Amino acid sequence: MKNILTIFTISFLSCFKMHAQTNKDSLVIATLKIDQTENVLHFNPTVENKSEYHYELDYLLLIKKTDGNKNLSVNQQKGKFTLSPNELKKLSSTTINQTENQKIKAILFIRNEDENKLIAKDSVEIITKDLIPVNENSLQTTTGIVIDDSKTKLGRDYYDIFFATYTQYPNKFDFVINISELPYRGLSSIIQIKVDQELINEFFTNPDEDWQYKQLNAQIFIYNITANTHTNVSENSFKPMGVIDIDPIFSPNSSEIIFTSTSNDMISTRNIYSIDLNKEETRTLIIPNAEMADYQ
Repeated sequence: MKNILTIFTISFLSCFKMHAQTNKDSLVIATLKIDQTENVLHFNPTVENKSEYHYELDYLLLIKKTDGNKNLSVNQQKGKFTLSPNELKKLSSTTINQTENQKIKAILFIRNEDENKLIAKDSVEIITKDLIPVNENSLQTTTGIVIDDSKTKLGRDYYDIFFATYTQYPNKFDFVINISELPYRGLSSIIQIKVDQELINEFFTNPDEDWQYKQLNAQIFIYNITANTHTNVSENSFKPMGVIDIDPIFSPNSSEIIFTSTSNDMISTRNIYSIDLNKEETRTLIIPNAEMADYQ
């Protein structure tokens, strides 16, 4: 009886610990406070940790300003910081001038650097000289923002190509796209594409090759613009390591996604697969040694 009670106690404590681990991120609170001095607005972001965990975090503060002539300017501020248990951390503040007939939208993102996951967010909308906090669920976020975090000329060239292509689309997404770059061996680097701080694609650059078309970890996402949600169908269908999913299209009845899958060395055999959206954990080989047609 004693052994049974001991096992039950250990199991209960283990379950409690797992539950606490799952919900600990909800105890990290992001707050974006605004102070006004005459025609100057002071943005003061803070982060409070109400849990007993230590965090390695980074933040991104985006401020979009539109004047009466519809001219748009975007200011961004970012950095890394540590957050101790029960600590209230003041992040670097930002000031901007305010004029008549001006609209300002500010969004603060807090990301867990170790887990590469967005864990907190706050947003504010300001119209002319009135400070109007807006419920995050009803806030219409700025569309078409692409941030350049490249470090080299190759990275900057890719950002220019990406931005020029993206701006040609008539409909822009309301999430923030970040083009960042990490150092690698020799003169090469790794370019990462993130959506609201979530990594969706990365690839190597190489000055000696046509690096703009080499991909490291291309995945397929479905975005629901109405609900502002996205689903990683490549991850849900257990995409193998070292493989990229490219050239996706919907099937005629929109129940499946048909795409090309191949090694990220870009020279191996290509195969055409499908993913049934009613059971996303399944990817089925349709045509071996083939690839989707390029209609360009």
